Amino acid sequence: MPARLKTYRAVAHLLGVLDGLGWRVGYRYGDRQLLEKVILPSLAADVGAGHVLLVGCAWYTRDYPEFFARARVSTLDVDPAKSPFGSRRHVVADMTSMERHFAPASLDAVICNGVLGWGLNAPDDIEAAFSAVATCLRPGGHLLLGWNDIPPYNAVPPEAVTALEALHPGTIPGLDQHSVIALERNQHCYQAFRKPEVRA
Repeated sequence: MPARLKTYRAVAHLLGVLDGLGWRVGYRYGDRQLLEKVILPSLAADVGAGHVLLVGCAWYTRDYPEFFARARVSTLDVDPAKSPFGSRRHVVADMTSMERHFAPASLDAVICNGVLGWGLNAPDDIEAAFSAVATCLRPGGHLLLGWNDIPPYNAVPPEAVTALEALHPGTIPGLDQHSVIALERNQHCYQAFRKPEVRA
């Protein structure tokens, strides 16, 4: 077993024990608090029993599937060692290959926070990734995008991503706005998009 995978499994186990004792360990920054206290619960209420994909796994996102108690939750991360922090339906892959793992129009929501500019960097890969998101979202489905609007992480901002033109600007769940700067010091933004409904 690779050393990092072994380490992450041990960390995940320890955090699970602490969670069970009611001692949740996580980030306390304002952007995470907004996401965890407002956005995710509101999104969970909207998608109900739908299918949610969380892109990117880390120790502090390990319990995010629990926000969606009624939904079917999948996680995706390109790093196999991060699998202990994923859901039971975890996929080891990058966003550009989403369509190999999720059928067209099968996802009710995609949450992509801290990926754009943090590993998903090359313009062609960014286009391919969000083209796959647009394909896999059902009509009316949500994309919640979290990214940092400061160099070097904003080299390809959302407004420069042609694939996102397949989606419409949406309202961030729990907030009455399309975009919000959730943490000033690193310009961490949340933006919401929705796939257009199919008209009869």
